[in-house]
Amino acid sequence: MAATTGPIGERLRSFRVLEGIPLAANTKINQGADLAVNASGQLVPVTSSAAIKPLGAIAPRTFDNTGGAAGAVLGAADFIRERRVRGYLNDAAPNAVSRANVGSTVFHLDDQTLTTLGTGRSATNGKVLDVTDASSDVGAFVWVEI
Repeated sequence: MAATTGPIGERLRSFRVLEGIPLAANTKINQGADLAVNASGQLVPVTSSAAIKPLGAIAPRTFDNTGGAAGAVLGAADFIRERRVRGYLNDAAPNAVSRANVGSTVFHLDDQTLTTLGTGRSATNGKVLDVTDASSDVGAFVWVEI
């Protein structure tokens, strides 16, 4: 992507409950459980594992993917308070931001594009909360809490 050459439209979303997050394989999350994402960006309940990234959200209802493949069931995260996020353009492969980066800090490639390549780059102010593609109702963006 390239830096902006003029004004861009506002790319803001507000949500309290984020729907459509794929559950990890063979996972059950009970209503009210604290939520995290695993290394692939799939929803799991919080555990003591250092390999997960807590989201600061709870499960609004029970989601059961017992015996299912990763992503076979979609869950949701209730952030307790409304979150405001800004949509950024995504870098191209191999440094594109993906679901595996949800809950992580990513970096500015330019004034409207984010990348996972951090060497010599400034970090975003917030964590990645969602990554959508062109088929989504909000377009293809990396959504970072502001």
